[in-house]
Amino acid sequence: MTAATATVAHLRVGVQGETGCFSHAALRQLLGPRAEPHFFPSFAAAVAALAEGSADRLLLPVHNSLAGVVHESLTAIAAADLRVDGETDLPIRLVCAALPGTRLEEVEVLRSHPVALKQCTRFVAHHPRVRTEAVHDTAGAARLLAERGDAVSAVVTSSEAAEAFGLAVLARDIQDRVDNVTRFWLLARRQLGVESSSARMERHLAAHVTGTPGIVAVRGAISVDHNTTAAITQATGDLLATLLDANGLKPDDVVSAIFTLTPDLDAIFPANAARQLGWQRVPMLCATELAVPGALPRCLRVLLHVRATATDWSPSHIYLGEARLLRTDL
Repeated sequence: MTAATATVAHLRVGVQGETGCFSHAALRQLLGPRAEPHFFPSFAAAVAALAEGSADRLLLPVHNSLAGVVHESLTAIAAADLRVDGETDLPIRLVCAALPGTRLEEVEVLRSHPVALKQCTRFVAHHPRVRTEAVHDTAGAARLLAERGDAVSAVVTSSEAAEAFGLAVLARDIQDRVDNVTRFWLLARRQLGVESSSARMERHLAAHVTGTPGIVAVRGAISVDHNTTAAITQATGDLLATLLDANGLKPDDVVSAIFTLTPDLDAIFPANAARQLGWQRVPMLCATELAVPGALPRCLRVLLHVRATATDWSPSHIYLGEARLLRTDL
């Protein structure tokens, strides 16, 4: 956990959500009393506040180990071209809460932030009569339930928010896995200091780049036998293991990973398989490719950004199964 601005006192930090949300907990974990939280209903509103100067920094979620990337957050960050000043990983423990006196078998609707709902799919599957509805925030869902007094509804939220709004916890630790973690980025506007940009760049190159290995892209692809969780997980593991072995790399050498899947593969995020291999601190992104006529079906591709092991190091790109047809030159 690092933060270039952690020594600055009383930063006005914008977060998406309400008091008691997981972003609020992540802010306390990262900066403690040095930060003053400002709550916004959406990621776009938080980013706009930073641009207008009504917030000094933002703390936004970017990835969850179960649900994958937080697309809406990353889209807002990319559109504003923000600088990452620090990050923190927050363990996420989810509870199902309702009004006191409500029994779990009486619940008809389960509400929460859509990313939170994705983290408790097993709990939802075990209660098929309950339908899910997305709302703007986990803590906000708890507040709204308390205000409305809806006796046949429940929320997925934190135990802290449930207690704050007088709700009864019907079930604890309903997330799909105990190692459920969300990564948050501390963000700032891109601004140059008083020194010229050329002088700053020269100093940076001299200290960090010249004569040292850089970041190199490594490509890989593999065909997947079936659109199932097991098949995609196995293919992801085989491809990543082969890429690392062929290039003499360790997971710690990987800076980031971008996975793409052909449209006929949607049973699971490849990033989930990577997490099972121990890639807990690697930022990852999953996307669906264009449905191009005649393209190789059931194909999983990955682009790894890795730290080169030497200045003259050359990457080995790996294509497995029927994906070998994509690059016969290799």
